[in-house]
Amino acid sequence: MIDRRRFLEGTAASLAFGHAVPALGQGGGSADAALAALLQRHSEAYLRRSPEEATGNDYDVGANAALRARLDDRSLAARASDQAAIRGAITQLGAIDVAALSPRGALDHAVARFVYETLSDLLGRYGYVDGNLRPSPYVVSQMNGAYYWLPDFIGSRHPIETRADVEAWLLRLAALATALDQETDRIRHDAGLGVIPPDFVIQRTMVQIKGLRDGEPLQSALIAPALKRIREKSLGDVEAQALGIFRTRIQPALTRQAEVLEALLPRTDARAGVWKLPDGDAYYAAAVRSNTTVDTSPAELHRIGLEQCRALTAQIDTLLKAQGMSGGSVIARIAALDADPRFIVSNDDAGRAKLLGLANDHLKAITARLPAAFNKPAVDPIVVRRIPPAIEAGAPGAFYSEGAPGQPGVYSINLHRPDEHVLWRLPTLTHHEGIPGHHFQYSMLRRAPALPLFRRIVRFSSYTEGWALYAQQVADELGAFEDDAFGRIGYLQSELFRAARIVVDTGLHHHRWTKQQAVAWMVENAGEQQEATDREVTRYAVYPGQACSFKVGANAIHAAREKARTAMGDRFDVRDYHDLVLSSGPMPMSVLQSATEAWSGKAAS
Repeated sequence: MIDRRRFLEGTAASLAFGHAVPALGQGGGSADAALAALLQRHSEAYLRRSPEEATGNDYDVGANAALRARLDDRSLAARASDQAAIRGAITQLGAIDVAALSPRGALDHAVARFVYETLSDLLGRYGYVDGNLRPSPYVVSQMNGAYYWLPDFIGSRHPIETRADVEAWLLRLAALATALDQETDRIRHDAGLGVIPPDFVIQRTMVQIKGLRDGEPLQSALIAPALKRIREKSLGDVEAQALGIFRTRIQPALTRQAEVLEALLPRTDARAGVWKLPDGDAYYAAAVRSNTTVDTSPAELHRIGLEQCRALTAQIDTLLKAQGMSGGSVIARIAALDADPRFIVSNDDAGRAKLLGLANDHLKAITARLPAAFNKPAVDPIVVRRIPPAIEAGAPGAFYSEGAPGQPGVYSINLHRPDEHVLWRLPTLTHHEGIPGHHFQYSMLRRAPALPLFRRIVRFSSYTEGWALYAQQVADELGAFEDDAFGRIGYLQSELFRAARIVVDTGLHHHRWTKQQAVAWMVENAGEQQEATDREVTRYAVYPGQACSFKVGANAIHAAREKARTAMGDRFDVRDYHDLVLSSGPMPMSVLQSATEAWSGKAAS
């Protein structure tokens, strides 16, 4: 999973694509120039609206330096302004003469249209939408909200180079209280519409909010890393100021948010699906489309997921039998592997250290193999670390975060229970989050030619998560498991898990399964562990449709590759295809298909 934490409820039009596929031709007509200028204006307006994204893109400098002291506006009024902005962006986009665009410009326009129309739909609904066009009906949950995302952003990602940066950090720290209160207002507003999280979501969320509120602030992810950097650069002693801001502003705001959530408990229940919410079926259909970027109905996705689960289970069965494990069901044999002492680390700090060390070893090993699948592979620095203990109870098993400017990318692992990360599963998890998955994807994107600002902002779950899942297949094709039979079983089980996600997500939100049904199905059909699966299903409850994006995206990337191989014959080189996918930047899967067809057709002619 990729952590794309900053809200995109700003001038949302800025999320449009720029020059998607260099191989399709540059163009240069007035229509192309007008489109490029329009998207650039939208991008800059968005970054001015989103100080957090401005920091992430190194835009908060020079004339925009004041942005470094601010956080995004999360208020209801800002959301209304965003809706007006996206309507204006659609009108502006409609003024472009599509017939006069070059092939590349036409693709840019098609992607921009997808993004703008999707945002127009989602911004007209309750909840919020983030940088992957990933909606959630709940403004605050165990996996989102200012309390969840901003401590690491403020503590570790805020630039600390000058005294002015320190002053901006203190202002940003104080602004967290405002962000919390804005979201608390929206919790109340949406509850008035009948949008209230399930009771198990509220309970987990309250535990985490109170954990931030009641923990030692000077040791928290919100404050400790920044103070350490300030001391190292001899930029003064602001510990007392930071502590005062936390005690007088942030703590009370956290209390207010926890109290509002607690007051909602008598009004909710354990139903996990969004079908129970106002216009819930339509909300889910919109969420599925925005996450997968394909027009496949929830019912059809459910069928596809079941079919792929059956096929992957058969492959795993064959591999298990080759290792002498033939008794009982496939899932029972996977459970036996999970309990095998050979693959379990100690449930303590020594076990945590071993997992982090092995993950680093897997990253180094796969990096050495990259030239066989990529032209001029480049890998930026990456660190492997533990997810902060304050939020790990509600966090996924792992996620990847882009580094702040000049900082390494971060592969974070949930080490609340290190014995959950059995060693036969760890290599593929590391390939997904690190190399050749998310981290490698970002490393290559940073070096992609001719990618304007707006092309470096836009994100689609089906592209980013789809690539990371497809990258697991690439690791297998590169020989990562040639001497590791159990690691290859782990790779296929990870594929099974992602196919099962489609089944469970559509089961919860379309077929109206209970949470207990969903957990049981995942454990019984995908070989997942009970506690980890409970966290997973709780995640699906707050991010409907997002779990489908992984396998749908990976399937589309692989299908486009094989279609190009057929069209090009002996001239097909997988390294060139990977260059196309990575250098083109994020795109909906429909656009990837069109881009690949144009590329392979030109190469084959």
